[in-house]
Amino acid sequence: MVPLEALGIRQLRKLHIPEAAGKVLELGAGTGANLQWYDFSRVTSLTLSDIEISGLLRKRGEAIGADLAAANVENLPFEDHSFDTVVFTLLFCSVPQPMSGLEEIRRVLKPGGRIIFLEHVLGCSAVTKGFQHAVTPLWRKMAGNCHLDRPTADYIKSAGFTLERYRQEGGCVLIGGIAQIKADFR
Repeated sequence: MVPLEALGIRQLRKLHIPEAAGKVLELGAGTGANLQWYDFSRVTSLTLSDIEISGLLRKRGEAIGADLAAANVENLPFEDHSFDTVVFTLLFCSVPQPMSGLEEIRRVLKPGGRIIFLEHVLGCSAVTKGFQHAVTPLWRKMAGNCHLDRPTADYIKSAGFTLERYRQEGGCVLIGGIAQIKADFR
């Protein structure tokens, strides 16, 4: 994580995570690295979720009174329209079916709900893209199915979200932003 933090994830966390409000679900919460950036005066409840809850996430979550839920983003155990905000960081690089995960997020968001996302993605230069495409097959085997070359912002838009705010860092390989469910999306 240290190289990604230095490339811009830290700046993206600082910029976007404080915007989480209401009933919040954080997916792929990992070790709880985002917790220091929440503005808890805006958050009425926080559910921290990951495919497996680590001991560190459990400790950090319990210390702030967060709910914990082991869950796969492609099959979330929450009722429809349960959350005002869904936060995810460095998650969709490794989700087997990204569109399924984004559809699930849309399902659990309340009408008008928002997502806050920070992801590493396919870069914007031909050289960077070529490198990412070449390295991804080996990288996936070494790094838990992590794809270095996913166009996650395009997936987010295709899944029925409108980008409200969007920023690229680290030579376009890191993105962060806030998006809202499109009112007319089916």
